[in-house]
Amino acid sequence: MGKSVIIIGGGIAGLSAARELLRHGCVVTVLEAKRRFGGRIHTIRERKIPIELGAEFIHGKSKPLLRAIREAKLSTHEVPDSNQLFENGKLKPIRIWDEVSEVMNRISPRGADRSFKEFIGRQKCDERTRRLMTAFVEGFDAAYPDRISAQALLAAEKSAEKMEGDAQGRVNEGYSALVGFFENEIRSRGGTLANGAPVRRVRWKPGAVEAAVHRSGSEEMFPAEAALITLPLGVWKAREVLFEPGLPKKQAAADAMQFGNVVKITLIFRKAWWPEPNFGFIQAPGEPIPTWWSDPRGPVLTGWAGGPKAENLPASPARLESLALATLQKIFGVTSLRKKLVASHAYNWADDPHIRGAYSYLPVDGLNLPKTLAQPVKRTLFFAGEATALDAQMGTVFGALESGLRAAKEILRE
Repeated sequence: MGKSVIIIGGGIAGLSAARELLRHGCVVTVLEAKRRFGGRIHTIRERKIPIELGAEFIHGKSKPLLRAIREAKLSTHEVPDSNQLFENGKLKPIRIWDEVSEVMNRISPRGADRSFKEFIGRQKCDERTRRLMTAFVEGFDAAYPDRISAQALLAAEKSAEKMEGDAQGRVNEGYSALVGFFENEIRSRGGTLANGAPVRRVRWKPGAVEAAVHRSGSEEMFPAEAALITLPLGVWKAREVLFEPGLPKKQAAADAMQFGNVVKITLIFRKAWWPEPNFGFIQAPGEPIPTWWSDPRGPVLTGWAGGPKAENLPASPARLESLALATLQKIFGVTSLRKKLVASHAYNWADDPHIRGAYSYLPVDGLNLPKTLAQPVKRTLFFAGEATALDAQMGTVFGALESGLRAAKEILRE
């Protein structure tokens, strides 16, 4: 019998690691605080249409992620590389990835790091470009421009260029179908999946770990030889899991990293009323919900607000729906959209008690923080999750999945 491993967190990092460890004969138990697995992958359905409340896109061409999708026998479709900019009351085409790449590649990888706000403020560019790039960083990176590292943005740009990062797709069946595939694989290989099982304390010494789970009014202990920790950064920051003995270097790294928020709202209509059924993306930086996209799987439009704009949106679902409809009416120059609306679904990731935000980004001088958070401790505690993703892959499904596979290899080497 192989090594016994507890995995704390049943998102895509924990599930991919569990499957890999089971393939090599380990005894694996996955402990997940939520009632469902998948973490920030959360698919629901409306009129049989997959609605992604969390992660939605396949960014670039990650071989491990695409291989997992193939093994799950899932299908995908490409997302149009088409963007329109809404400004001065009009929509017009824009090659946003070209503009972003041109600006990001001006960042120097050497010398003193600075915030993106400071960097863009020193560039010789017109006010429109400065405004557009700031809105992009706020939305795409879910970041505050005065906090995010310019050199980290450059590293992300270089990483994207290596793997065709401007190519995007979707899983036709919904991303949660991939989660379901991992769950089935883990069970079929003899792994244990425990949901509704929040870990509150981890006692450890070299070669031995014990996780304490609080549920049904009692404490349940799960012993193993090693543990893989895949906590979201928001849970690290909230200190919801007590480590005995403590992990001060890990906690300091988690405290230093930034965790952005995202609010998504998807509107389902009786039929598509917009001129081009699958138009790609609309960037409306002056609007409270600044990014919108279509979906060929049904008459739905999704709005996205990240970073500062996410925090300024109304908490009430009804008010958020009204704001979304008003924004679309303004962008498309139409009226009476409420009569065409069937339903809406929104999710504010900061309000999720088991996540507490959307995804991580690096502060000034923070390029080494993911490596610090990912480093194993005494060949007993191992770490994965999107906040530990190396090579500037934070905030992506493939970054989380690859971090889980990397951690599994580290465990198997010991």
